[in-house]
Amino acid sequence: MKRRPTKHNKKLKKSVVNSSNIKSLPNELLSEVIARVASFSFTDYINVKLSCKIFNGVSNDRYIYRHMSMEEFPLGPSWKRDKEEKEKKLSLFMRMCTESGNAEALYRKGVVDFFRKERPTYAIECLVKAAEAGHLGAKYVISIIHVFIGGEFKQNGITAIGKMKANKPMRRALGECRKNLVEILNSIWVLNPIFLAQNPYCCTLHHKRSYKNKWRQWPSFDTDDQDEDDFRCDACSCDEEVAYLVEILPLN
Repeated sequence: MKRRPTKHNKKLKKSVVNSSNIKSLPNELLSEVIARVASFSFTDYINVKLSCKIFNGVSNDRYIYRHMSMEEFPLGPSWKRDKEEKEKKLSLFMRMCTESGNAEALYRKGVVDFFRKERPTYAIECLVKAAEAGHLGAKYVISIIHVFIGGEFKQNGITAIGKMKANKPMRRALGECRKNLVEILNSIWVLNPIFLAQNPYCCTLHHKRSYKNKWRQWPSFDTDDQDEDDFRCDACSCDEEVAYLVEILPLN
């Protein structure tokens, strides 16, 4: 007498077929799938990693860590003391992301280390790598650092910031970069001596601009509207950024 398949047997057979299909896929394709998931959510990445042995086996690929989303992690070090084991796991995870070339992880490492004067040369290398990977915040911070360093670097920073603020969409994107930078700086002590000096003014002409037939100093750093016929140089744009950062820097 032929035995009729039960619901349990059907589910088991379906699971075996699905597992077999996944096994037939190359690891490069599996890594690409997990990297896509990881780029949107770390939580979803963990869920995929734990879903089956096959995904778990390729989940530590450096390619995946390079694309890992950092949104679910604080921008700066937490003042709250976590358990030692948790701290070690988080530190290892961030190091894996940094060593794998994750642009956001490189940016955060670069900002924290440079402003705290911990291996500043390595911090600049991290920021440069992040900028080369297309991280706008890293490009912004490098330009600010160049202005504070002064000398031949100062004009490079002024020009770069001027270009970034040349159009409204870019200015709005820079607004987010500013917020992220401020959040990190508010969680650390700024110890690098180049930020402890006086405001490194950029514009020596002290430009003023007309606004609805009235004269006033340049607008606040987060202003998006800018009249086309107003005269405003790159150095003025840079002064806005520097003045704001000098005001909010949490110095030791």
